Amino acid sequence: MSSNRIVAVLQLLAAGLASVAISAHADQVVMKNGDVITGTVNRIADGKVWIQPSYADEFGVAVGEVEKMEADLLFEVELAEQQKVEGQFQLSPQGDQQLLVNGVAQAVDLTSVALAVQPEPYFTRTSNAEINATFNSGNTDSQSSLVYADTRMKWGEHRHYANISFRRDETDDIKTKEQDLFNYNYNWLFNRPWFMGGSFTFERDPIKELDHRYTVGLLFGRDIFNANGKFLSVSIGAGWSDEEQSGVSNSGGVGLWKLFYNQNLIDGKMSLFHDHNITYQFYAENNTIFKSNTGLRFDVYKNIYLTTSLRYDYETEPAPNASEDDLTFAVGVGASF
Repeated sequence: MSSNRIVAVLQLLAAGLASVAISAHADQVVMKNGDVITGTVNRIADGKVWIQPSYADEFGVAVGEVEKMEADLLFEVELAEQQKVEGQFQLSPQGDQQLLVNGVAQAVDLTSVALAVQPEPYFTRTSNAEINATFNSGNTDSQSSLVYADTRMKWGEHRHYANISFRRDETDDIKTKEQDLFNYNYNWLFNRPWFMGGSFTFERDPIKELDHRYTVGLLFGRDIFNANGKFLSVSIGAGWSDEEQSGVSNSGGVGLWKLFYNQNLIDGKMSLFHDHNITYQFYAENNTIFKSNTGLRFDVYKNIYLTTSLRYDYETEPAPNASEDDLTFAVGVGASF
């Protein structure tokens, strides 16, 4: 055999061995019609097995059409009878479907799996910082700036979320807005998706004659959904507030309502967010305070993004000579870290 032929045979053998090695380490989904899909199984949700092949984007196949599957990753598995375990999907030597839990293999019917997702890391943190500004000159000189930052952290079953914003508006060298706002929320997920926690808010706006407003509260809430790039959480509670407005100090009990929503779009290149909170004061004029922030973030380069947001504030009993509502549309740039 010539040396060229020997080299060709060795190349074919190497390619074959590489193909076998790759397939051996790839997850497999075997369909009832005999098709075999290889790639990475990411989850079972919404009645589908979601798999990411090397040659295409992630897609889902109906669980009822799947004969069996095997996957290397560890999953948090919720069975139809609401039993929750951590395990790996594997096949028995006879090719039957199994779930390996704590080293013990047990037979499982894939149609009995209500949900299978990868376990969350023990610690996560995401932070954002944004700046929005507009400048106008001519008949009227004006400028407006909004600086905003937030951070979300999770340690096991404990979550922390904080944000801070500074807004300054000026027209013809006269200040028309000087608002500072800080929010902090803590959640303890004592029985997922239910949680207990607390909140703290500080606000000042001298232009609206609000010297300060402190609010602390205890919360009870629930995650409506928290998977696949979608998050929605609501909570209700009660607390105490202290404020000084128009030179008058008041304090007393308050009722609280909070909602947080976030969803990734276009494979995570864009995100939609909305949060709002309602505070009802059981004192003085029984003021109801509503604050919301809704917007989009568009990735442009690495951790840099463009952002647009619509902020709406409303009070049933504002300070004298102050408007009941305040609407702010902002466009700016931000960074995540």
